[in-house]
Amino acid sequence: MDARYYDTIFKRKSFHLFRDVGSDKVSEEELKSIEEAYKSFEPLYPDIRTAIRILPAKKVNFKRDAEYCILIYSEKKDNYLMNAGYVGEQLDLWLVDHNIGSLWFGIGKADEASYDGLGYVIMIAIHKVNDLSLYRKDMFKAKRKALARSGKGIPSA
Repeated sequence: MDARYYDTIFKRKSFHLFRDVGSDKVSEEELKSIEEAYKSFEPLYPDIRTAIRILPAKKVNFKRDAEYCILIYSEKKDNYLMNAGYVGEQLDLWLVDHNIGSLWFGIGKADEASYDGLGYVIMIAIHKVNDLSLYRKDMFKAKRKALARSGKGIPSA
């Protein structure tokens, strides 16, 4: 995982509602950047293929003021859920780093159960956030696990 996102872990906050986050919208350029960034993320299991689709939230009947929903799809092999979660969390940190609020929505329903031969796994709802005070400011209030300095985690300095 990209070490530059480590500090973002402490800023990150789930937006259960996207009210009062500002009037800015996720631009077409940002949507394309999300897709490009996703391609660069390192999976836990390189032999498990994943993909995303970005759809307007209304198209998947998401009712919580989100602009878009990112649907994550994966091949169904051993450890595919862990792999999809790992890549999805990299995406989540990238979103925060670009002032796009997110909410993992596990009970969300995809409009299509499969995409490009991959099965639907989970959805991340998003909305542009232009009031940065809404993110977590006190990293000590964030309940995060300690950083592992080996394996697939952040590389040691």
